[in-house]
Amino acid sequence: MQQHNKMLLAGIVSTTMLSGCWWENPKNVAKYVSEKIEREEVVEHLVTLEGLASTTSDGASTTRAAGSKGYQNSLEYIVEVMQNSGYDVTTQSFDFRAWEELTGTQLVVDTQPLIGVRDVQSGQEPDFATMSYSGSSSGLLTSNLAFVTPDFRFDASDYDSTDGCEASDFTGKSIAGKIAVIQRGGCSFDAKVVNAQNAGAIAAIVFNQGNDEGRKSVVNGTLGSDSLATIPAFGARYDLGKSWYDLSQANAVSASLSVSVQDEVVVTENIIADSKGGDESQIVMIGAHLDSVPEGPGINDNGSGTAGLLEYAVTLADLGIPVKNKVRFAWWAAEEAGLVGSEYYTSTLFSQLYTQAQNEILAELGLSDPSALTADQVDLVEARYNAINDIKLYLNFDMIGSPNYVLGVMDGDLSDTKDSPDNAYTGSFEPPYGTSDIELNFNEFFGSKTLATVPQALSKRSDYAGFADWGVAFGGLFTGAEKVKSAEEVEQFGGDIGVAYDVCYHQACDDLNNISQEALYVNTQALAYVTTYYAMSPSLFPEKPQAAPQVASFGLRENASQSLRIGERLKAADSVSDHDHFHGDFDQDKH
Repeated sequence: MQQHNKMLLAGIVSTTMLSGCWWENPKNVAKYVSEKIEREEVVEHLVTLEGLASTTSDGASTTRAAGSKGYQNSLEYIVEVMQNSGYDVTTQSFDFRAWEELTGTQLVVDTQPLIGVRDVQSGQEPDFATMSYSGSSSGLLTSNLAFVTPDFRFDASDYDSTDGCEASDFTGKSIAGKIAVIQRGGCSFDAKVVNAQNAGAIAAIVFNQGNDEGRKSVVNGTLGSDSLATIPAFGARYDLGKSWYDLSQANAVSASLSVSVQDEVVVTENIIADSKGGDESQIVMIGAHLDSVPEGPGINDNGSGTAGLLEYAVTLADLGIPVKNKVRFAWWAAEEAGLVGSEYYTSTLFSQLYTQAQNEILAELGLSDPSALTADQVDLVEARYNAINDIKLYLNFDMIGSPNYVLGVMDGDLSDTKDSPDNAYTGSFEPPYGTSDIELNFNEFFGSKTLATVPQALSKRSDYAGFADWGVAFGGLFTGAEKVKSAEEVEQFGGDIGVAYDVCYHQACDDLNNISQEALYVNTQALAYVTTYYAMSPSLFPEKPQAAPQVASFGLRENASQSLRIGERLKAADSVSDHDHFHGDFDQDKH
């Protein structure tokens, strides 16, 4: 495989000419590496990834979903390129619940056959989608629709966006034996469907919330790989749900549905690759998920992030950059099933480090019971954990080439998005120290090119979530998913007003025709700039002001035991993700 022969020669010449104090300025090196990114090479990786996708079981499309042959092909490609570029490459295996929708899905409401995402033709708007990890219907199910507690009073001061989030929402409702219809909002899709199941529903339909333009199209979500739901579960457009509700006020509305799925546990793998050089106690980690949804090859979501990482890794190696800090690359498996691969990595690694830190402090204090630690002593545990955790920051790249793009940068200090409904970090949470510095450096890069950026709420809809939960500074880029582009954004970035950032989000048409090469290229340059800057910085972040706390609190201070605080935090995070992509917004779908 041909890899940058011309660049390799140029790199050898350049690194012999660039010596001495030049290498001591991280921004010089960052700019140099960023300018060596080649647009054609990034796109070529996408061409390869699309060719590696395997045919879906119904033969209607191709896929690179975790557990598929297409994913395995993609993994082998990444491993080969990284090994050929001189990186230390390992794979991390874990069990994964692979789910696939089979042929024959149908939904008919009030005698009207609806159009599914899988069956949509060019120019059509889909009516519904099967939620991944839905159960099977075992034939055709027919019954009346039963609404729970929808609220269409969006401007009311007491508006309630939590339809179906509590078991009590179903009390006194005639749900048993019927198809529950629930409005999106306030909690996870899974919570709504499981609550409906426990109330005796034979199936569930979650229709979009309708409170803004980004909440009206079909809900294309997932229940998550740990779901206990066994009933069929669909997502639908807002206008359909509202029209069914209006009809139901006068007469019963009947529906028929069928869905068949394949649901099995398989083994899949993350890819982890380390640079040969660099300080092993200061690891700069960057990642992208490698898998697609089952419906399509996932070239924007997330071939774009995958290709950006890969081309940066090749460029960094070809140029022979003498990194001061070790750079670790990760390609995550099963992100589309609920951040499974990245959560497996972070929970496995960081929980062990935290336990080690806690045991060390307990021994030094002559204590044996973690619950006996005072708040100040827990701070000692946190400080020890931060010291022994070699991963000092994590950068995430998920959907960086959306065709109707914005240039989104994670709002690392929550200065612009604290009150956004998409912000999953509410209350007194403060992002880990360094997160705002990462945002600053991304914005500095785009500013140097006179490009605008849009602050992105920290929605926990992608793989940075596990790092944030364990107190690691984080940041990243995003060009938009299913929400529609505003007039202001069209003025900033061009494109089409009122059209989704990615009209093929989670669909079979997410192929090579679904990419903005311009956005992909500049975001890969930004990726290269910021990663290289930190890779070359002996001191990663500016020193904390003396008045600031010296230890990250992980945003929770209620309990003396940090392990309990982390556990509660992770539990709370699960409860706020309705996760389209797992990418969720407060009832969450992506980024």
